[in-house]
Amino acid sequence: MGGAELTYSARTISVLLEQLLPRTNGALVLGGLLAESASGSPDLLVDLDAEASPAARELARVRRTYLAGESANAVHHAMSNTLTALQTEAQLLELEPLAEEHRRASTRIVELTRRLTAVMRRLDVAGSHSRMR
Repeated sequence: MGGAELTYSARTISVLLEQLLPRTNGALVLGGLLAESASGSPDLLVDLDAEASPAARELARVRRTYLAGESANAVHHAMSNTLTALQTEAQLLELEPLAEEHRRASTRIVELTRRLTAVMRRLDVAGSHSRMR
């Protein structure tokens, strides 16, 4: 297809950035990206000095927030996987012939991991809802 290339105004791109990245200033993010592109040096986590432009500061803030979210997501998955494995092991242990004291302990482990798993699910649902806004 040999059609003309689409072009968008800075305002349209700013609005799209604000929709994609809630609680950001789309115009500043766009300005930071354009300045970075012009300088030819995209530093993902640049240390900003006192003279950094507001656009560079906003772009750096957005990137830090994104990386914090990625880290939180990785921790969430690691904890969920560990809890699932622990719960499975405790459930298997309940099937074994155990002394009453050990049976109560394994039952308590299963109950506690279920509660923690429920908390993790609520956090996941809350995170999904906040990302959709």
